[in-house]
Amino acid sequence: LQLLKECSKNIFVPLCVGGGIKDYEDPNGTKYTALDVAAAYFKAGADKVAISSAAVEAVQQYIADGRKKTGRSCIEQIANVYGSQAV
Repeated sequence: LQLLKECSKNIFVPLCVGGGIKDYEDPNGTKYTALDVAAAYFKAGADKVAISSAAVEAVQQYIADGRKKTGRSCIEQIANVYGSQAV
């Protein structure tokens, strides 16, 4: 995150960051959602986040749910807070 903060001070094009945007638990047992991770990236200067493996999982769940949005996928959660252009 520190590198992103420093880069965003000097780069004036939209920054897209990806990698690790998923739910996880740190070694101390603190749990973070994908939305928490994306929020940290946005706070550090990212304009967009790239979702790869989570996108595949979201599509699989979307199909399994009868092609209905449920609001459960990290893509939907991030888009609901930051807008669909952010994901």
